[in-house]
Amino acid sequence: MIRSLIRSGLTTVSLAVLSAACAPVVTSAVALNEPGRVEPIYAAAVAGNVAVIRVGSNGCTSKSDLIPHLSRGVGQAVLTVRRTQMDTCSAPEREGLELQWTFEELGLPSGTLLMVNNPLRSDTIVAGQP
Repeated sequence: MIRSLIRSGLTTVSLAVLSAACAPVVTSAVALNEPGRVEPIYAAAVAGNVAVIRVGSNGCTSKSDLIPHLSRGVGQAVLTVRRTQMDTCSAPEREGLELQWTFEELGLPSGTLLMVNNPLRSDTIVAGQP
């Protein structure tokens, strides 16, 4: 899905950079104490009422291994995905694993501006590059 969004030019992505322009968003110190660790990602997209991320996988990662955490503001939210279970398998997926959360799953009203706060992996694959 991420690739098709990128190709069609419909991608709305906000990665790891939240500036002062985002002041209305309420950030939470509690997020620092949440379980798991912040997961570096290959890519993120928000389209319609679906958040899509691509994470690394050694072959055993599933959606239940990652937990979405939200910081909310008026009409907008910041999503940070945290990994709670390590993937100890030995069959790495070169392009990672695509995971989706609907706004309904996240408890967000339709049309909420959603930004993704996970760091981008340093080994990110660029579309069209080997």
